[in-house]
Amino acid sequence: MKKRLFIALVVMAVLTATTSVVWAGGNARRPAIEAGAGRVVALQRTDADWEGTWYWYVGSTYNATTNLTGVTALGLLEAYRDTKDSAYLTAAIGAADFIQTHLGVDATGTQHHVRTTAPDIVFLHRLSQVTGDPSYATRATSEWNNLTNFWPTAGDLDELFRTSNRRSAWDMAFFLEAAHLSGDTTWADEAAAILANTDDEFYYGTDTWWYALNVAGAIRALVGCGYTGQYYDDLVKLYGWLIGLCDDENGVGGYVQDTAYAVMAFSTVGGPARQYANDLGRWLASQQEESGGWLEAGDEYPEVDGEAVRALASTIGTNVTLDGFQPRSTMNSSWRKAAAPGQAAVPFNGE
Repeated sequence: MKKRLFIALVVMAVLTATTSVVWAGGNARRPAIEAGAGRVVALQRTDADWEGTWYWYVGSTYNATTNLTGVTALGLLEAYRDTKDSAYLTAAIGAADFIQTHLGVDATGTQHHVRTTAPDIVFLHRLSQVTGDPSYATRATSEWNNLTNFWPTAGDLDELFRTSNRRSAWDMAFFLEAAHLSGDTTWADEAAAILANTDDEFYYGTDTWWYALNVAGAIRALVGCGYTGQYYDDLVKLYGWLIGLCDDENGVGGYVQDTAYAVMAFSTVGGPARQYANDLGRWLASQQEESGGWLEAGDEYPEVDGEAVRALASTIGTNVTLDGFQPRSTMNSSWRKAAAPGQAAVPFNGE
């Protein structure tokens, strides 16, 4: 088993030879984090009633994408934890102000949406941890309780996904993390059981374009929320699948978003998996534009910029280490998700 893992790591090491558009060499990740976070700050909206959030993609003027705030701002928060640049924290707090003023049942201003997203809740909890301000966690838990009025159990959300054909374990993973951080153990346990069912073709069939995101998101949530012991064998299988999607020249399928979530998954596992995270992180840095952002299918999405920054920051920060965790086998895969022009995966908000 160890020999197979060693061989896989040697193969993946060729990623370090990738030439960066903006940065080069082994120190590419930290300047890429700083440039990427700076770009996310620069793209943050300042117009009245929308201060602190972001447009769907650069050049868009569409105001209905309120579900992108928390998932984008998580990148700023991780960048701040690594660099201690106060501009990133200030922008993250601005994003939290937008969420608290305009989203969810406790909106204090014009309510743009009746629900926050699971990433919004995760972001508010994480911001509370970074700032030491408990009011963010209190609001996050209140908004979680509001979500459970719509989906009292993880099974209810799972049923909605199946009836609407939203094959997104990636979303379920964020809901698991939100439940876990909000202290809703029952909901979290049920979500974990759904994610750990690796025989479920609905979420883990390779014919869904969410496949890589689903695998990576499930690993990150299950390990990060403490379900390793309970679902060890399933995590080994998921880990093997994710390794099989890693390409020595194209990250994960050539997609920035997929690669970013793979980096976060490997970083959360820790141990030998850190090498995968580091090598894929170098690939992410090599794809960065001169502006500091990233292009996905020809467009720049602030959400994807934030996710790439969060992924890169996870490779140099403190992460969960799972001693002795190794893939049962390394897998080869020619699978690539079908391109969805002009679209990046966005968090579920009930619509």
